[in-house]
Amino acid sequence: MDRTPLVVAATDGSPASTDALIEAADETARRDAELEIVFVWEWPAHERHAGYGVALRDRVERIRRDAVRTARARQPGIGIRCSVVHDTPVAGLLEVAKRADLLVVGSRGHGGFTGMLVGSVSLGLAGRASCPVLVVRSRVPADLPVLVGVAGEDSRPAVERACTEAESRRVGLIALHAWDFPEIPFSLLETQGAESPYHRAQEFARYVLAAAVSPIRERHPQVPVEERVVRAGPGAALVEASRDAGLVVLGRHRSPHHFGPRLGHVPIALLHHAHAPLLVLPPD
Repeated sequence: MDRTPLVVAATDGSPASTDALIEAADETARRDAELEIVFVWEWPAHERHAGYGVALRDRVERIRRDAVRTARARQPGIGIRCSVVHDTPVAGLLEVAKRADLLVVGSRGHGGFTGMLVGSVSLGLAGRASCPVLVVRSRVPADLPVLVGVAGEDSRPAVERACTEAESRRVGLIALHAWDFPEIPFSLLETQGAESPYHRAQEFARYVLAAAVSPIRERHPQVPVEERVVRAGPGAALVEASRDAGLVVLGRHRSPHHFGPRLGHVPIALLHHAHAPLLVLPPD
């Protein structure tokens, strides 16, 4: 029998985590999955003092009831369960992610009393989780297209996933490739015309994008695809383009300079500044 997909939503009762919970409920319904709402807090020695543990449990129970009520109101037909993890936020959620098909978190939470979901947590999860991580900075209209960043042929899995997301949402896909080139005098461009290094670089950028997108177009002809070639840094270009998007999809690549996968500057820029939820895919 096929396993029911699992969407995990981490919450701490903050507005950001509530936005993430609503997105998680929508993702659960879209995937015909089950939703697990997870609460994580550490248990240092001072929390064993009289009254503190009771107050903390009461706080989590209130968050649990509110979270279930919010998810049910958004998607009445989904299955929901809750769990509490006693660990550091990143370590606890990384362990939960091992059994999840999607982990959904807010970009920033309370910290302080519950110790959950501060900005460094979403950053740590996006860089290390074994499943895709959806980081919700803010909620946006559902009818906006999906945006995917294309660096080259190794971006094809991200383009494929972005196209699948666009298809399930019944929206279009924006595939963006950013390229950069040193400033050169306009007179030099005029004298060399289409043979200038600038124009050759521009044509190569168009080729890179087309090569990554063409196979996806053939497999998903019903998804309208807009190819954008932008002369800019990739981080800045994707942040700006995310204003037009309902979801940004980006692949996480293994770095040759570190042990294990790490986030590069482009995902970090998007985690801090994207105008739409960001779906970070683990490396194959």
